Amino acid sequence: MSSNRRDFLKKGSLGVLAASIIPFISKASTTPVCDPTTEDILGPFFSEGAPQTNSIVPIDYEGEKLFLNGRLSNTSCEDGIANVILDFWQADENGDYDNDGFNFRGKVLTDEDGNYNLETIIPGKYLNGSNYRPAHIHLKVQAEGYEDLVTQIYFEGDVNIQTDHWASDETAINRIIPLNSGIAGDWFGTFDIILSNGVDFSINELQREYGDLSQNYPNPFTQQTKLFLVLNKDANTSIEIYNQEGKIVESLLNQKMPKGRYELNWNANNLANGIYTAVWLVEDKLVKTIKLIKQN
Repeated sequence: MSSNRRDFLKKGSLGVLAASIIPFISKASTTPVCDPTTEDILGPFFSEGAPQTNSIVPIDYEGEKLFLNGRLSNTSCEDGIANVILDFWQADENGDYDNDGFNFRGKVLTDEDGNYNLETIIPGKYLNGSNYRPAHIHLKVQAEGYEDLVTQIYFEGDVNIQTDHWASDETAINRIIPLNSGIAGDWFGTFDIILSNGVDFSINELQREYGDLSQNYPNPFTQQTKLFLVLNKDANTSIEIYNQEGKIVESLLNQKMPKGRYELNWNANNLANGIYTAVWLVEDKLVKTIKLIKQN
């Protein structure tokens, strides 16, 4: 077990919970507050094409098993949303991602009541600058008729949450879940997902057709940041960055691009602190905008 994860288990609430034995229940409890699940950064390690499976644990895994379950619904919290693919990915026990294969990556299908079950492990941590990112599981949900959701799940008692920009944000509070221990030393947690209604269908359809521009990383940033683009097909593509006055300050991309994954670097060292907007167009159609925050 890595030292950073050992610190997580000993110092956090998981160590206190280890004495409790709570059986695994496949159906999730009802979420009392029906606010939409908040977003988080996509990060640089997402991969298309993960297999459909309820277990993303490889045969030669190490680490501690985690059984995650939950229910997918909308803001009415009445009916679950069936047959929706939930795309999960995470680091292994050492904090490393499998960027060549699909270890700890998989798509889980919700059942007729919107419930899901996932078998995985407690993710390891990795350095982000001078601090460790807390243990986290990535999740991407694309349900027909609903706004796309990209988010992350964190765990109560993780000592690195308070120093992490994204996990410590007030919008992440309902995504920090408790874990309970089982008889065999495994861990069990519940994470219900609530999708927002009122989607702009024209934007969603374009994203489904052309791909995705993920949130920049890091964000906020001081001098440089990266954007990650996934193109589903060959297309004329442009990404321009505007300041708060609506003026273009940078053209990151403006050409015909082949289908694929791209990492774009933006050096804003000579620009003032503030909020900037990246505008992504494909074939002269607006697909997506994201906010970038520059600060010292």
